[in-house]
Amino acid sequence: MRRVKDTATIDIFEVPQPVVPLPGSGNYAAQVSELVGAVLKHSPHDRYEIAAQMSRLSGDDVSKHMLDAWSSPGRSEHNIPLYRVPLLEEVCHTHAFTDWMVHMRGGRVAYGKEALAAQYGKMQQMKDRLQHDMKELKRLMGEEE
Repeated sequence: MRRVKDTATIDIFEVPQPVVPLPGSGNYAAQVSELVGAVLKHSPHDRYEIAAQMSRLSGDDVSKHMLDAWSSPGRSEHNIPLYRVPLLEEVCHTHAFTDWMVHMRGGRVAYGKEALAAQYGKMQQMKDRLQHDMKELKRLMGEEE
């Protein structure tokens, strides 16, 4: 029986690396359009409701036609403006753009309790390292415990 590689699970020990574009390959317009489309598709709301909520929250008009243009890879000259991305993520209950951007730059994002747990772990490592160094200093001073 042949094993299939799991491509959906992140290897927690893999060090993320930034995506380094080759000359001429750094235009991400189509990818951004496809990401908008995926966000809209997986949203609990239809495009009319998303546009209405974005308009209400931003204070200016966001139409369903704008969403259609932003999500069309064939109309990449009409990509979503960067200042609209956090609002789209908020309305659609997603972190897709944030995760994509961080991935492109070689990082990973933690949210909520996961972020606090990561910070706690980092501080615990610092504490352990400090205790080890203090114990080593005591040993060098001849005051072993």
